Parts: sequence; C-alpha cells; structure tokens
Amino acid sequence: MDLYEQTIRHVAEGIQIYDRNGYFLYANPASEDLEFYKNEDFKGKHILDLYDLKEEYSTILTVLRTQKPVINRCDRFKMKTGKALTTINNGYPLKIDDILYGAVVFESDLSALKRIKNRTINLEAYVEGRQPATQEQLYAFDDIIHVSDKMKNMIHFAKKVSLTDSSVIIVGATGTGKELMAQSIHSFSPRRDKPFIDINCSAVPSNLFESMFFGTEKGAFTGSIAKKGFFEMADGGTIFLDEVNSISIEMQAKLLRVLQEKRFQRIGGEKYLRCDVRIIAAANEDLHELMEQQKIRKDFYYRISAIKIEIPSLNERKEDIPILARYFLIELCNQYNRPQMVISNQVLDVFLEYNWPGNVRELQHVIEYVFNCASEDIEEVDISHLPDYLLSPSALDHTSMRDIKSSKDFFNENNTLETQLAFFEKEIIYQQLQKHGGNITKSAKSLGISRQSLQYRMKKTGLSVE
Repeated sequence: MDLYEQTIRHVAEGIQIYDRNGYFLYANPASEDLEFYKNEDFKGKHILDLYDLKEEYSTILTVLRTQKPVINRCDRFKMKTGKALTTINNGYPLKIDDILYGAVVFESDLSALKRIKNRTINLEAYVEGRQPATQEQLYAFDDIIHVSDKMKNMIHFAKKVSLTDSSVIIVGATGTGKELMAQSIHSFSPRRDKPFIDINCSAVPSNLFESMFFGTEKGAFTGSIAKKGFFEMADGGTIFLDEVNSISIEMQAKLLRVLQEKRFQRIGGEKYLRCDVRIIAAANEDLHELMEQQKIRKDFYYRISAIKIEIPSLNERKEDIPILARYFLIELCNQYNRPQMVISNQVLDVFLEYNWPGNVRELQHVIEYVFNCASEDIEEVDISHLPDYLLSPSALDHTSMRDIKSSKDFFNENNTLETQLAFFEKEIIYQQLQKHGGNITKSAKSLGISRQSLQYRMKKTGLSVE
C-alpha cells in the first residue's frame, strides 16, 4: 500500500478516496492544494459535511449509488473555503470480487486547465520568437496588509535586503503570498525600472528549458529563429524562480554556471552574452530535505539562497485577520458598487479561532463567499453568512463519549461497529429534531452540518419529519 500511496502522491491530478458509505479516507497532495485542507482535517467525515452540494450532484455519491463509473463530469460546488469551484471529475467504484468497498474520484480544476492553456500560448510565443502577454503592474510593500509585529519585522528586513543584489529564497506555506513578496522586493530595489520576469519552473517543458532561459540563434536547429531567452529579457532586472524545486539536476548545473560566471551563450550561438540579473526563488517543498534526497544540488541551493525570508502563516499572525478581512470586503463592495458592509464581532471571533490552513488566500476566498451570500441590503456580516465548515465542531467531547459507553442500548457485543455507529447517529439526529420542533435548518446548524447533509442522513437512517 505504501508503494501505491507514494505513486499517487506524485500525480498532478487531484485524487480522493471514500468508503462505501461516503466517508473520506484519503486524498493526494494535489487535491489538498486545490482545496486548502489536509487529510487529517477531512478523515472520517462524510462528503456532504465537507462540501455544500446536493446528493444527486456528487460524483462520489453517484458512483456509490450506481456502482458504475462517472466519466468527464463537470461539477460546480462550494469548497470548504467557501469558494465556488468547478472541476472535471472521473469517478470509479472500488470493488473486490464484485463487492463494493468504496469509490475514487480524479478531479481537475477547470480554472487551472484554463491557466495551463494560457501558459501554453505564452510558451508557443517564446518558441516562435514573439513576446508573451505584457506584465501587469507589480505589487509593492505598501500592498501587504498587516498590523502584526511579525509582518512588520519581516517587511523591515525585506526592505533592507531589497537594496542589495543578493539572491533571495522565500519560504512560506501555500497562500502566504510568496509572489507578492518577490514583486515587492523588486519594486523597492534599484532594479525597479528594469524587467521582472516571473517564471513558474514547473510549467517549463524540459525540452525547451535551455532555449527559454538562454535563447536561440537562427538555424541552431530545424525551424529555429533568433530570439531572446529569460536572461536577456530580464537584463538589469530580476528573475523570480517560482517552484524552483521542480528544476532538474541537469538544468540546475547549467543555471548555476550562468549565475557564477554571469555570462551565457544562446543555443547555437558562439559568443558569450553578459548576464546582469538578480535571482529571487520560492519553493513549495523543503529544500533541505530535497538536498538530502539529492534532488537539489547543494551548490545551486547555496547560490540562490544567500538570504532567506520566511513568511509567517496567517495562524502565526492572527492580529492581521480583522484588518485583512475588512480590506477584502471593502474591495469587493467597491468593485461591484455595493454599499459598504461591516463584519460583526461574532464573525471576527470565529475567524480568530480558526487555524486557516490555506492562509491569506483562504481568508480571501471566505470573504468572497460571504459577499456572495449576503443580500445587497445587508449592512453587517453575521455568522449566518459564513460557510458551514467554519462553524462545525471538530469532535465529540470526552463527557459525551463516557455517556455513550454507559449506554446498554447502544453497545451490544452481537452488533457490528457499523451497526452501533448507525444507531448512535440516528439517536443524535432524532434528539436534535425533537429539540428544534422538526426544523431541519436549525437542527443542521446545531449539529454543525449542512442542511443537505442532514437530509441525506435522515434518509439513510429512516427518519422523517411528520
């Protein structure tokens, strides 16, 4: 099983696995990155508790119900971050000897597929000697919204670093703003009036790597034309190597030589060209660990990381959450010409208690969700506008578990664990429905699940509201 898990960990497509009852078992890193969660956050939870969608619109539940594959299905649903997501899904039942054990879904983000298409267009432009799309206005340090001492200290240090030509490695979790920091360093530096070339290294095809970085001379190979590479295009400016860990060992050696000698040759060229660029890099993996695995050359690492800047996670600077949330909401109200809204203290309390695994990007998506849920005449955002997952209890407390263990009706040595858990689930749902007079919406909120999830569970356990 370890071998299979290692294999799917490296698949670029998101993969999720559920048991036969629709409870989450496993997801690969691509799926985690797509939806800002970790396996431990989802494990043991039902799919309808994780997503705001109806049973009939779920690829996984359709596969489990029909026990047949679902191919190329376009699903639109709310992520746990509250952001609407559109994916292309392929789902398959997991069977052994014709017995259903669960289901697996392969998901691709439709917006990511569009970005790949745009990247391909730009890559074709490089190959054909045309300029790619023009660069947008770069960020500056003033664009980094903060009040926390951690961010103030980091920005103070980054400003000092900006004034030199030292190479910089930016370290931070997904969603912390590594590209924003890279652009800010360039904008504050003496190179600010020169080009800033942003390169997603994972998007550069290996067979085009050298020609894209170093350029080509006409006739270097069949159909080649004279064109500049990244180093010439960035002359006097900055190159930002995002996902630098995806560069092959062979290409690391060639880049290292250019950075050391500050000169290079075009492919098919005979003369050396001078190279005056500053390198800023960022990685989505631990580079020290990759060095130990011999996936990153030590000399290359030390060359690109003279200065290390660590961006704290949002959980480490919670005093920034209120000002960030208000900023994002004001921006949306201005963009769509809607009256300004304020955020209630109860909502801010929820924000401050949550750990934000997706960092600032996740907070921005939650505010976008809130903005879309609130009607135009709402003056204050309250907890009713928040996505369900922010209000869900993480687990039963120990007192509840002791009560369960003392119940002779619940535990019976002749019953399977699945039967006993089903009994317990039905009892809890029944008690909440009784408490709220059969009101499904209030009962769902009390249980910390969505209305759709409660209706699904009532149907499964045979409960109904008379």
